[in-house]
Amino acid sequence: MKKLGILVIALALLVVGMAMAEPGIPKVNEVQGLAISTTVIAAGNFNQASSVQVDIIQGADPLTSVPPIEEGVMYTSVYTEDTQNSEVGFISYDKDLDVSTANKVSGQWNIQAVKQITYLGVDASSIITNDFLMVDGAGEDYGTLGSKLLCPFGSESQAPSFCNRVETGSNMNLKVANLNTQMGDRFIMKSADPGVAVFNNVGVSSYAADLPSKGSVSAFIRGSIREGGREGTTEESAEDLYETMVFSDTTGVSGDITTFAKSMSYSSVFA
Repeated sequence: MKKLGILVIALALLVVGMAMAEPGIPKVNEVQGLAISTTVIAAGNFNQASSVQVDIIQGADPLTSVPPIEEGVMYTSVYTEDTQNSEVGFISYDKDLDVSTANKVSGQWNIQAVKQITYLGVDASSIITNDFLMVDGAGEDYGTLGSKLLCPFGSESQAPSFCNRVETGSNMNLKVANLNTQMGDRFIMKSADPGVAVFNNVGVSSYAADLPSKGSVSAFIRGSIREGGREGTTEESAEDLYETMVFSDTTGVSGDITTFAKSMSYSSVFA
């Protein structure tokens, strides 16, 4: 009798930018909100796709004149999901997608997506699901630190330039599946205190007590960080490059999956 290998993976990744000068950006006068809730229980063929892109700028330049950023701050965030199965399978799909361009505080998100799927394929059928989230922020000559913080202790240091990009996502192809994903970001805020943040939690577990999920799973986070001058520097030196960080982390597994748990987060705040 063929012996089955049971794969168990539990990982946690935390990326924290505690000294990075990333202020986020305040809302515009009009606030948009989008909420979508989807539930499907079926036997057959299934397709689901979502995409959201938010571009927002503060400063002398409107969106139509950038890039490059010559004065002010600009953020772009992109979220996509694509889920479909081949042939026929038994599927249970639940998803909530919430998008808001309002100012957010700590623990709140501008884009948040939560998804739960169970799937049992017939014959060679499998379900493929991909999630992706990106936040890209850039700023130059956007004022003083004291104007960005609720409690700046009188700081009038020039806020340094920055150009930061973080991406995270997951890819799965499963014949038998019990999976959940939660991801979100915050970049629109009244003050810089909450910080720009991105998170992504990916989990796959057994379909039943004696039936593991079967197929392949991968999840990743990567980023490129470029930061300007230090607190107390002059306006000119705030525009110079003083810090860079590039990071990447990817985990993949294929086979019979009992547990795959990966938690990834990034934050960037004034400190």
